[in-house]
Amino acid sequence: MAESGSDSGLDNRLHRQLSRFLIVGAGGFVIDISVMTVLLYGVNLAGSDAELIGSRVIAWGAAISATYFLNARFTFGASIRHSRFLNYLVIQAAGACINLGTFAGLVVVGPFEQHPLVAMVIGNVLATINNFLLVRKFVYRFHPDVDDPD
Repeated sequence: MAESGSDSGLDNRLHRQLSRFLIVGAGGFVIDISVMTVLLYGVNLAGSDAELIGSRVIAWGAAISATYFLNARFTFGASIRHSRFLNYLVIQAAGACINLGTFAGLVVVGPFEQHPLVAMVIGNVLATINNFLLVRKFVYRFHPDVDDPD
């Protein structure tokens, strides 16, 4: 059965978006760990549990903000004004819960107590799939009259 041109174009677009989403996510991780490192070791915000948690929240917020803007233009070719930052935050928070919940479930009550890195990878994969699908649908919408996807 021959593949139609529009199906092939859609597959190529999805593949390109997923690849770019993963690249932006890697960049977000670099931002996350860099901000956290500066706060812990440069500003010395590691003296208390509150400082550690506060540093983590700030670093996560910086990474989420950066990936929101990068995903808008680079990944989805969308205008920021047609994107929904609150939706993005909620989806990212849900992804974090999926990631950590999967990890905890697999390590604490599941079969990966002796293999926590495997559990971490599984949690990351599930959260990434969730985030990509939901962000694509509920955050960045392509408007051909306003946005240019390439």
